[in-house]
Order: sequence, then C-alpha cells, then structure tokens
Amino acid sequence: MINRAAGGSAERRPLVIDIGPLRERYYTGIPNVIAELCKRFLREDWLDLYFELDGSWIDHDSVRRCLDEHSGSSLNGRPERFEPARAIRDSLRESRMLHRTVGLYTDLRPARKLYPYEGKIVYDLSMILTPECHPPEAAGMYVADLAEQIACTEILFCISEATARDLAWIYGVGPERLRVALLGNAIEPGLVDRMRGLLGGRPVEPYLLVLGSIEPRKNAALVLQWAAEHPAILDEVRIVFAGRQAWGQSFTSQAAERGLQGALAAGRIVFTSFVDEAFRTALLVGAAGLIYPSVFEGFGLPLLEAMATGTPVLSSVSSSMPEVVGDCGYYFDPYSVASLHEAYASLRRDRASGAIDNLIARARVRAGGFNYDRTYEAIIQGLFADGRD
Repeated sequence: MINRAAGGSAERRPLVIDIGPLRERYYTGIPNVIAELCKRFLREDWLDLYFELDGSWIDHDSVRRCLDEHSGSSLNGRPERFEPARAIRDSLRESRMLHRTVGLYTDLRPARKLYPYEGKIVYDLSMILTPECHPPEAAGMYVADLAEQIACTEILFCISEATARDLAWIYGVGPERLRVALLGNAIEPGLVDRMRGLLGGRPVEPYLLVLGSIEPRKNAALVLQWAAEHPAILDEVRIVFAGRQAWGQSFTSQAAERGLQGALAAGRIVFTSFVDEAFRTALLVGAAGLIYPSVFEGFGLPLLEAMATGTPVLSSVSSSMPEVVGDCGYYFDPYSVASLHEAYASLRRDRASGAIDNLIARARVRAGGFNYDRTYEAIIQGLFADGRD
C-alpha cells in the first residue's frame, strides 16, 4: 500500500502525467477515461503533480477547465501560453526531486526515459492483431514504436485482462510488469434520470442503437448486411448508427452498396454522425437494445454504459467484450450475419417471455462493479506501492 501522508516531514511525491488524449475537442472514449483519472489525481495532497501535453507544461487551472468543460478546446492553439515541458524537469532538478519522480504516459511516450520510474496505459493491441482494420501507415508506425515503448517502461497498465494477455503473449511481458485497471462507467446518474424525464411516458418507436465511429474495426458493415438480408427487421425497428465518420468507406456508401438507400431515405436506418454526451445518453436510455459489432476492443465502454442505463446489449464475442458483459447480454460472432440474427432472436424471445427484466437487472448490478475509483486505485498503487523511492 502507498503512504498518502502529506505535509509535515512527508515529502510530496512528484508525478508527471502526459495528458495527450485531453487535447480532443469532445471527450468520449479514451479522453473520458483520462479525464476521470485526472479528476482523482488532482484531489491528492500528497502528490506534486505536473501535466504535460505536446511539449508544454499545462497548469492545474487549465486542466481543471478542460475537465469542467468536458473539452480540450481551451488547450488548442497559442502554445506560448504555457511553459515548455522541459521546465518541469528543470524545476525538479532544482528541488532535487528528479530522482524520485514518476512518469505516467496515457498516449504515445518518448523512446527514451525521462524519469526513473515510468508507467504507460495500454488500451489494446488491435493494430497488431487486426491490422486489416487500420490504415496501413498508422499500423506500421504503431508496431514499430510499441516495442521500444514497452522496453523502456517499468509498468504497463492494461484496461482489460485481454490486453494484459496480449502483451504477455506477443511481447513476453512478465506479470510483475503488468497491472489490470478495468475502466468504469462515467455517465452521471442524474443525466440518465433527466433523459428519462424528457422521454416521460411518450411513446418512442422502437430502435436498435449502434454506437461507434464508422471505420472497419467498429464493423457497422455487419449490421447493415444483416438489415439487407433480413429486411423485415426494419419493419419492426429502426436502426440508429451514432458515431463520427472516421476512415475507410463512408456510411452512406456502405448502405448503398447493400441496396439500403430506400431504408435511409425512409428513416428506417438513421446515421446521426457524432453525438455529444447528452444526446448519446438519451439514445442509450431510449433504445430497445445496443448492438456492438466491433471486431476488436481493449474494453468496450458503450457496452458498460448500456448495461448501466438498463439497455439490453448484443455484443461481439471478440477480445475484451465478454469481460464487460459477462452473462448479462447476447453474444454473436462479429463476422457472421447469421450469428447476429440469432442473438437478436434470443433478445426478442426474452422480451416476449419477460425474462429480459431479470437480465437487465443483473446487467445493472454487474455494471455497478466497474467504477473509476477502482481504475485509479490500480494505477496509483502500481506507480507508488512498495515504498518506491
């Protein structure tokens, strides 16, 4: 366990955190994860905390503003507002604390060590295990860089057991260097309640929700193919796709090549593009089910969010996703339309029989076991446990 004492004779422990994901204009996914962790780091009196972003030293007030606004817009542009990051190390040398400093990288890290003890968060190895789902140039750079980053990092924090197993298998990383820090649900209960209040008792035409950016790994194509092969589904429910157009074939092009232009025009298939947190929560609360067809994930946050809001989940059985869903959802093979169709048929049967209510209740309980206090504790213990000096 770590000593959280501060003040008196106890020295504050220097921690330098790379906050690269917080540069994003809108916080979803990984930026949300890092925002939740930074909130907790900022509460610790025993830490001498430094934030670094793109070669700049970011002051605490600027970080707090990002967390309050749920956006990194205020960090972008005018880098001259901030001191250069090398000033952090100059300050630590002057205070003779550099030798006790710990570094945490939440994004890419430099290939050389800057601090005596360093940790890195590893989200997934999809660029290595499913390279066909990524731009070739990005996958090539990632593979080349990751081995060097692993070699010069003392401890690796994995957001799922699946990611930890992949690191051990591919890179031979020993268990003494691996820590699993499962993620949590960041949707505020108050926001869920407000969205339910807005919906009230008004009838909402049933729809299935597909959350995720439009790119090969997220696999929207499987759901479109399912709709094309089973058009009666669209008489029963709409299918709403919510997520930005990332890379690869456009959503409208994928729909058109499957003959779904009419369904798009009639609103039986809807593509919202990017949605903010409030809209996303409203979509989750109102959905008859979440379909998550991803080929590969490091965790699967939308699954956890759906479970927490009481929305049944139909999940790909790949990678980390069974760790999140457990026995509280319906699984399918992300490469099989027939498998997805059977999963949906199971959901329909359970809804007709009333068994769905028990599954939703169990899913809510399971989702409650994932929280960012535990994520944070796994990371802070990994960085500072054992009286490390």
